[in-house]
Amino acid sequence: MGALALALWLAGLSRTLTAPFLRVYSGILVLVLKIIIVGYAIFYLSYCVFDSSRGGKRAPCMALAPTPDREELFSDALLLLAGTAISLWPAAVYYGVTLRVDAWTVLLGISCGFLWPMSLLAAVLFGGIDALNPVLIVRSILVTLPAYLVLVLELGVLAILAVGLVWARLPVPRVFCNAACLYLLLMGTHLLGRHYRRHRDRLGWGL
Repeated sequence: MGALALALWLAGLSRTLTAPFLRVYSGILVLVLKIIIVGYAIFYLSYCVFDSSRGGKRAPCMALAPTPDREELFSDALLLLAGTAISLWPAAVYYGVTLRVDAWTVLLGISCGFLWPMSLLAAVLFGGIDALNPVLIVRSILVTLPAYLVLVLELGVLAILAVGLVWARLPVPRVFCNAACLYLLLMGTHLLGRHYRRHRDRLGWGL
């Protein structure tokens, strides 16, 4: 995680260093670097969920994780985006139609956010189109509801801490804030994986 945080910081620094020489191309170069780094971060975090679902208690060593190719990075990112879209589309559609934030928007947003963790877990573990089944997601939540409520609460606390770190603008180098946010993400992936590990019989996913 520290390596990923450092890589993001170096990608931003490279724009400053190359701007006088490459001008407009420096922005494109940094964008490509960030896409590659974020893609690998998504792959590694997905692997952390998988490892925790198999009983892993610590973050797997990055050197031991399988090296993804471009297609694998793209497919993992696409699956997570699709899982997010499945969860959040009601709120997004309502806001797109009304173009306002009201009580219904907030209620839909909260409801969609409640579905999101299970959607991400299914996207990571199924690794295919089966993860996009809304019936599977809702049923999986219902059969593990008490534990899932605790999971959502824990992930909510981690999200609040991460947002607080970004907004606080602490007088420390940005790389440390990046590392802290990535560590919170790592904790979230472990919680997701452990949820499947503990309740795999009830979930009945057959994985």
